[in-house]
Amino acid sequence: MEADAGAGGLTCRDAAAAGPATADRGASRLSRRWLGAIAAALTLLAAGNGASTYFALRAHRDSQTIARANAAAIAAAKDCVAATQPPDAAALPASQRKLNECATGDFAAQIVWYSAILTEAYQAIDVRVQVPEMHAAVERTNNDGSIVALVAFRAKVSQPGMADRENSYRVRVKMVPEGGQFKVAELDQVAK
Repeated sequence: MEADAGAGGLTCRDAAAAGPATADRGASRLSRRWLGAIAAALTLLAAGNGASTYFALRAHRDSQTIARANAAAIAAAKDCVAATQPPDAAALPASQRKLNECATGDFAAQIVWYSAILTEAYQAIDVRVQVPEMHAAVERTNNDGSIVALVAFRAKVSQPGMADRENSYRVRVKMVPEGGQFKVAELDQVAK
């Protein structure tokens, strides 16, 4: 009862002899304990991956929130500092309104004094001021939500009978969130 399968084929006797070896080849060499350990390790890896993804997304959202707050604080700081340099006497009322809107805390008290001095100076002399360049950057973000910014600008001053002069200033501005916007709480000139 020997069937020939042709050249290179298996005979029934060869298939019977190969039977037990084929059955051993299909059985797992890993015990149930090892399979359980591998499954547990894969489950822990998947959980760790999920947790790290969650924390990465959360950190990204926090970073975006901080970046938006920093951008809003910088824009508000530049607007308010620019209002301290009105172009001429006709711009004083608009400058005063802007300063009143953007000031709080110690700076709000300082504005009353500053406005009186500024008005006297602009009325005594026909002065013209230009701010051709202004840069600002966040220096520090505080835990209380306030932001300290450094604002650097140049002011070109013209007045009749005198040569134009240009001054550079650097001011440190503490911005605090109030009423949905950032306001200047402190403004201090920084030594050059």
